[in-house]
Amino acid sequence: MNESLRSEVFEIRRVLARTGAFEGYRAAPVALSGFIALAAGAAQRLLHPEPFQFVVLWAVAAALGFGINFAVVARTYGASPRQWERSLAFAALLDLTPAMVGGALLTGAMIWTGRIELLPGLWMVLFGTGVMASRRHVPRGCAWIGVAYLVAGVATLVLLPGAGALRADVMAGTFGLGQFLLASVLARAAVDDAPRPSGRAEARP
Repeated sequence: MNESLRSEVFEIRRVLARTGAFEGYRAAPVALSGFIALAAGAAQRLLHPEPFQFVVLWAVAAALGFGINFAVVARTYGASPRQWERSLAFAALLDLTPAMVGGALLTGAMIWTGRIELLPGLWMVLFGTGVMASRRHVPRGCAWIGVAYLVAGVATLVLLPGAGALRADVMAGTFGLGQFLLASVLARAAVDDAPRPSGRAEARP
């Protein structure tokens, strides 16, 4: 392969990684993360955790949800023989990195300053930002759900000051419903993209 052809192939792969639709996000694991959010809400109602324990509970729920989805992406695309597919998966996950790093840093800062009641709203805003940052690689409807997360986060910060933001239904309701909505968009996109049989009738002898 000569140098010009090699650079052209590299450019195609780069463009695919930046703008291509990424099919690694699956409806089932995203829906499972919604069930994890509901389970965390139920556990919170049962355990009545202190504010720091609240953070630990929801951090574990978030790690489980993300870990399951990451494992699905890694299993599907990590061992792919096609370089452009691996690049696309890496680019899709990279879009989420700023929101995840920001979330971890803000969580630490809010714990340090004793302002844990701000975390639910901040988590919603950051998650919505991450979803919107991934809009190049996911179905179009996902971006609107990202906007809904942003709106929910701002509403939580403004309308639920103090300990009211730490209620179990706030986190479980927002992330449970939000993840189910994302899963429904992904499921519909998978159906729309599925190959359909030809409409031609078979010729009869």
